[in-house]
Amino acid sequence: MVNEIIKTSGLKIPAFSAVPLTLVFLLALIPLLASAAEISAKLDRNRIVQGETVTLVLGTGDPKQSLDADLSVLESDFAILDRRSETQMSIVNGRQSAEVRLMIVLEPKRSGDLKIPAMKIGDSTTRSIAIRVDPAPEPEPGEMPPVFVEAEVSPLDSPHYVHAQLGLAVRVYYQQNLTEAAISQPEPSPASVRLLDEVPYQAERNGIRYRVLERHYAIFPERSGKLEIPPLQLSGRLVQPRSDRLWQPAVRGRRIQVESDPIQLTIQPRAASFSGDSWQPARKLELAQHISAGDSLRVGEPVTRTVIVDAVGLEENMITEPVWPEIPNARIYPDQPQGITRDDGQWVLGHKEFRYAVVPEQEGELILPELKVHWWDTVNDRQQTAVLPAKVLQVQASAVASLPQPLPLAPDSSGLITDGSSTVLISHEPGYWRWLAILFALLWLLTLAAAWRMRGGHRERAVNAAGSAQSEDESQILKQLKRCCEISDTGQARQALANWLAQFGPHSSASGSLLEFAAGLEDQALRASVYAMDSTGYRQDQEVSWDSKQFWKQFEAWRKSWKAATAAEKPPITDLYAKENR
Repeated sequence: MVNEIIKTSGLKIPAFSAVPLTLVFLLALIPLLASAAEISAKLDRNRIVQGETVTLVLGTGDPKQSLDADLSVLESDFAILDRRSETQMSIVNGRQSAEVRLMIVLEPKRSGDLKIPAMKIGDSTTRSIAIRVDPAPEPEPGEMPPVFVEAEVSPLDSPHYVHAQLGLAVRVYYQQNLTEAAISQPEPSPASVRLLDEVPYQAERNGIRYRVLERHYAIFPERSGKLEIPPLQLSGRLVQPRSDRLWQPAVRGRRIQVESDPIQLTIQPRAASFSGDSWQPARKLELAQHISAGDSLRVGEPVTRTVIVDAVGLEENMITEPVWPEIPNARIYPDQPQGITRDDGQWVLGHKEFRYAVVPEQEGELILPELKVHWWDTVNDRQQTAVLPAKVLQVQASAVASLPQPLPLAPDSSGLITDGSSTVLISHEPGYWRWLAILFALLWLLTLAAAWRMRGGHRERAVNAAGSAQSEDESQILKQLKRCCEISDTGQARQALANWLAQFGPHSSASGSLLEFAAGLEDQALRASVYAMDSTGYRQDQEVSWDSKQFWKQFEAWRKSWKAATAAEKPPITDLYAKENR
């Protein structure tokens, strides 16, 4: 058996040889092992144009062979964009074979005759490969480039002021399919930039049809002086299908890099002729107001005035608060302003609302004053003034009127004591009247002593009766408030809450003012509910939503907690007639 194997392999072993049979087998398998470990290297194309990519394919027929190679030898002439591996299995005449491939996507860094150097992978070394990189084609004189970028600032002719919005339009024109496209953002300094809109469309330049991607930006210069908008750089790949053959491998396209021209601007400072307190340059600015009451209200009842400012070319954080003049006999409580910034695709639209609670302190006329806002019209390059007209409200006396104090009684020079409606004669003559007075005094002392012992019981019953009456009155008001919340009657609920605050609420809200009550609350959710009730209590068309049922739950929980805290803070009983001190 051994002799047959040796004869088949073509080896002649002398009879006297003592070479082990194992060594014979190893020598016979050496060519086979070397063939299995061989690694091939090839390119999908050997001639390309600068900007195009080429794929280097490393392959082996041994699935156990590693294709991990040191690719740093490629980095001097090529940029490594991607790498991926795949395995192909095949069965031919019952024999199974496998091929493992590593595909590396390269982009040449320069044109000319380049070379893929030999690479050592494991015990194998690949062969070097030459590649020709032609320069990228330049457009002929008068020929339109396949891709270009334009940038334009608006307005072009009017002065550009600090803090006034500039419109920047960036347009990317391209003929073929553009992939992996990326364009830099405008970075003028010192200025802030806001992207507004992006619009795709088609256009024609010099008889050539282009696809266009247009972006609109808002730029707000932060300082006067020179402002430069650097060139906007576009990078991507143009996919150009070849027409010389029906089928071609997928290619990534030719990389292109273009940029727009830089833009130089001169930013003017605040106009010297502007007389306003706050510099607000805008294309348009309007004032409006909402008042949460009719033409009349009562002393202590707050009225909410909402001042609305809308501006074109200003963000909401750039809109300043109108200045109020002094209002006699009234208190003003400003709320936190609310605002939002939108846009119409080209210009920024700023919207801001300022809310004020005005509480009249005496009856008569309450004048919500005229408000003026000075702003700079960037379209006509001049100062404008937006005016909000004054509003006159009639203030009636408070519903909770105090009782008149009795006039003191004092005798005049004739011995008469008068209170305005009756007159009492007092005689100064001495006689038996003095003894009668002493007698009546003694009788009064005896009566006082007799009533001393009975007064404690009567006082306790009187106090209990008064407390019951007070609790009954409070429960009626709370029942009315709860009923109004159940049916979402904001007007009646507001009045019921004001009555409860005036009679049974905290001392700080004894005037019945909802806003004063809300200002003293630590419960943020209840405070917001009270503000919502106040806003909808007078105008049913307000957009502010008030959840009446949620308000009742919040108020009832707060009232119980407040009652418990108030009871815990009461001082010890010092009444001499109280049961604890008898």
